Amino acid sequence: MNSEWGGFLNREFILGIVITTLSFLSVVLIPLIGAMVIVLTPLPVLFYYTKLGRFKGFAVYGISLALVLLILRFINPDNLFSLLFFVFIGSTGIMLAEVLRRSLSIEKTLMIPLAALLTCGGGLLLFHGYQTGQAPWQLIGSYVSSSIRENIKIYEQLDISSEQITLIKEYAGQIAVLLTRIFPAVILVSTSLCLWLNILAARSLFQKHGLYYPDFGDLTHWKAPEKMVWLLIATGGLLLVPFTVVKYIGLNLLIVCLFVYLCEGMSIIGYFFKVKRVPVFFKFLFYLLILIQQYLLFFVVALGLFDLWADFRKLIKPAQDPSV
Repeated sequence: MNSEWGGFLNREFILGIVITTLSFLSVVLIPLIGAMVIVLTPLPVLFYYTKLGRFKGFAVYGISLALVLLILRFINPDNLFSLLFFVFIGSTGIMLAEVLRRSLSIEKTLMIPLAALLTCGGGLLLFHGYQTGQAPWQLIGSYVSSSIRENIKIYEQLDISSEQITLIKEYAGQIAVLLTRIFPAVILVSTSLCLWLNILAARSLFQKHGLYYPDFGDLTHWKAPEKMVWLLIATGGLLLVPFTVVKYIGLNLLIVCLFVYLCEGMSIIGYFFKVKRVPVFFKFLFYLLILIQQYLLFFVVALGLFDLWADFRKLIKPAQDPSV
């Protein structure tokens, strides 16, 4: 083959190392770009692990990780804490590659790596707490408070009014307490979203390079389990209980439920785009508006929730063919 440079070292192997290394480095060394690509950082590991096979794919990840740590050691030794982050990133890509090979349902394809990542993360948190003599929620609280302080420093460098910064500083303690108490739901939702986006991104990438990708069916018809509405109602009841712990358990469950209905709402919108043959530009514009104008998220969540009774997909009529 023209792409081969030898038995083990070939063009795809070297290219995989370069792309994976650059994607890792961009997260740490280029804050603006890193913030945008961090969600899809597992994708290069997932792609080359699938394309090159388990042994070569794992070698690509391992060599890339070693190169990143070597480069960071010379640039900024303080960034070596990123080791754990990149281990999780690589593990995510490898687990997604393995479950995609097994042609499972979309729910199992998402839930298996999610459960593995949350279990490993929880175990590491407990181990770190044991080493430091701190309870897990104290570690989380310290991390959240530190993140808020770092964000305040960034806001001070941006064109943000001093009144807003002062207000954030004034309520920083209360914000930290709230974020600490809803941390379980935030981690579950953000990890699920990361896995989901990588699964979707892998589809077009795999198909373009002729790699196997499981047939999940038409995801624009996906619906949340009907019985979930009872869990949503139960979380509302927990919020009324006059005990702080119970209230925050309810709030965490509420966030998870709303995320599931957000996914159903997005599938309805995807169905509308497909049936109405909406151009790619307008699809991109709508998704961008959701990121910029977060109030649209409430509309999408409501769409997913009330679909249980309205069945919006039946109300969407196909676009007429202008040539007819």
